[in-house]
Amino acid sequence: MKFMFLVLLLSVIYGDTPYTETVDLKIVVTNIKTLEGTIEMGVFNIPKTFLQKGKEYKTYSMKVTSDTIVFLLNDLKKDSYAFSIYHDINSDRECNLNFFGIPKEPYGFSKNYRPTLSKPSFNDCKINVHEDMSIAIELLD
Repeated sequence: MKFMFLVLLLSVIYGDTPYTETVDLKIVVTNIKTLEGTIEMGVFNIPKTFLQKGKEYKTYSMKVTSDTIVFLLNDLKKDSYAFSIYHDINSDRECNLNFFGIPKEPYGFSKNYRPTLSKPSFNDCKINVHEDMSIAIELLD
């Protein structure tokens, strides 16, 4: 009898674990002009760590075979995200920068944010993902 009570108690305590709803996100990357290398994407969900290498929520890489690439992010938890993409033409797994810190390789951000004199902030690129959706990011030269 004590065993049954313990099982019932544990099922009440741990049986109500919160379920995180997930969504599917389709990201279409356009304006790919060189059909070599890879498209590298960083997904960020914490404003403080936006654009910090190694601090991404998730990363994705896809070989370039067309002038448009589609990433399908399945089972993404509902949240706010900012996306950073670059075309790693020389396949060195780095976004090569010039002397001023401006990318030498094509790059892009969610909301198609175009930086002017500084890197964008998380809020500049933030997208609220609370349902299945599709976005497009155009690479900048």
